[in-house]
Amino acid sequence: MSSSEPTSSGLIVIARDAAGQIVTRITSHRDLVGAMHTARCVLKLKLDAVRVEVHHGEGPTLEYCGKPLAIVSQEDLLIEQTR
Repeated sequence: MSSSEPTSSGLIVIARDAAGQIVTRITSHRDLVGAMHTARCVLKLKLDAVRVEVHHGEGPTLEYCGKPLAIVSQEDLLIEQTR
């Protein structure tokens, strides 16, 4: 593969609201652990987000309906805070 060919964009961090609509989408060039850190930060900062998913960045898609690599929800943050 030459350097001029398009490559996978890494991982995609998707924040969804209570209705399941995407409210934020961020491309992460970090590994899964780094993308999970980004997901937690998005969940804390984006008030209408109830869950954040990490997906493979396989190309342009609007819905990201496939099974995510990881999910973080508001409940997960609450559990982490009580530890």
